[in-house]
Amino acid sequence: MLNKAKKNELNLCDSYVVLGSGTNAISTIHGIIDNKKDQKKKIFVIDAGITKDSDLSFQKRNHDLKSPSPKFKIKANQYVYDTFNSMLNIVNDGFETIGSLSKGGLSNIWGAGIQPYSNKELARFPYTYDEIKHIYTKIYEILTGSKNKIFIDNNLRGDDVVISNPLLAIKKKKKDINFCNIHNCDDGCVSCNRNIFNSSNEIDQLVSCNKIEYMSDLFINSVMYKNKCYEIKCTEISSNKTVVVYATNIYCCLGAISTSKIVLGMHKQDNNLPLLCTPGGSFFIFSFKNFHKENHAILSSKLFVGSLSNHSYEGNIFPISKNLICSSFGNWFGNILYNLFGKLLFSKLFIANIYFDSGMNNTRIGYSNNQLKISSYNNPKLKKFFRKVIKNIRKAFLSKGLLLVPFCHKLLLPGQDVHYGGSVPMKENPNTNECHVNGELKGYKNFYISDASAMPFLASKGQTFNSMVNAYYVASKSVSSSNE
Repeated sequence: MLNKAKKNELNLCDSYVVLGSGTNAISTIHGIIDNKKDQKKKIFVIDAGITKDSDLSFQKRNHDLKSPSPKFKIKANQYVYDTFNSMLNIVNDGFETIGSLSKGGLSNIWGAGIQPYSNKELARFPYTYDEIKHIYTKIYEILTGSKNKIFIDNNLRGDDVVISNPLLAIKKKKKDINFCNIHNCDDGCVSCNRNIFNSSNEIDQLVSCNKIEYMSDLFINSVMYKNKCYEIKCTEISSNKTVVVYATNIYCCLGAISTSKIVLGMHKQDNNLPLLCTPGGSFFIFSFKNFHKENHAILSSKLFVGSLSNHSYEGNIFPISKNLICSSFGNWFGNILYNLFGKLLFSKLFIANIYFDSGMNNTRIGYSNNQLKISSYNNPKLKKFFRKVIKNIRKAFLSKGLLLVPFCHKLLLPGQDVHYGGSVPMKENPNTNECHVNGELKGYKNFYISDASAMPFLASKGQTFNSMVNAYYVASKSVSSSNE
């Protein structure tokens, strides 16, 4: 295992090189392992790899994070996202950028939702569900340890609103593992994300099985093609020294924002790209019948899906649990609050989020003078549609004993959905800054985009599952073709 680069230059031209360590990197690695014929050909993972023990005093956020998720408000989790904006030198215009340079990326604090795309949602992709359903089974096994097939519901009709139990990426660990000090810590704990799939743990497992070599402490500044190979210029975070890695076979899965920066930096002229997001909103629900008496998980206890005027939307319902209260106020005060108000209020009150597809998004990302600028605004049509959807949901939920709390719904700021992609989309006939159907960036042989950047469309839901499916597809297709 290589924790840090030992020299200022490293030649990895005879290896597969994966950039990043998040969920898409894990999927990419498995796609390579499952399809490569030369088992001696190594896989190297290059990653900033920040952990809780890293010294973060050198780069901090210069503004408060406005993410609606309580997991981002836990102080112990700040290492996951705190350095991202400053290290990438991001300037936001109407956008809230949330990203990660940590080992395992945002999977350290994600919501664990497994929300597969349907046939209809895959219509803009270069493959159909029938072509990739075996990958669905593979990704589900990676995330949960289960080989069970997952059911894709394509039967939503009209203006239906359907509430169901969600699929969650829960991967049970050994009972002797200690979790956080919240007394009611359980699966999906707000404070420690107990038993939720974490890419960092998967990286460690792959290293222990000698499947990969992991190189941490390297922030990737640029990738340039020179002399028949790629020059990956990195900064060693702990020493601020420059490290150059040479490679001929690269899989870029740094996340849509970081990947966009790398791709834009490969061209000398100023340029910008579309950045797909899933505009979102949030609202409160009060249960006045039996809904609150059901068994609710700490997080993502229910999923709802709906459609209006041929536009689909999806969302998650979260209980105001004792775990949430204690994670926010501490065990002692949290228990007092819950004992006083839990039965009458907290146990009956729920938070919901809702997402719309990337067709309602208006965001651009540009790179100039070593500065990454992201500009966005909420489409006026989205605001009008959001009001109609809330009205539709209010009526449907009321019949289920759920009351939308008046005047407590709002649209999220662009970017707060943390579902980014589509800046370098896969196309049958790609242009500059687009990918071929195997994920290869046009004009750059063996440089593959294997994160959500290559997805040509983002459906109205969480993207982790299908971005992993897409990453595995890219890795397996490219490796298989190189075997021929």
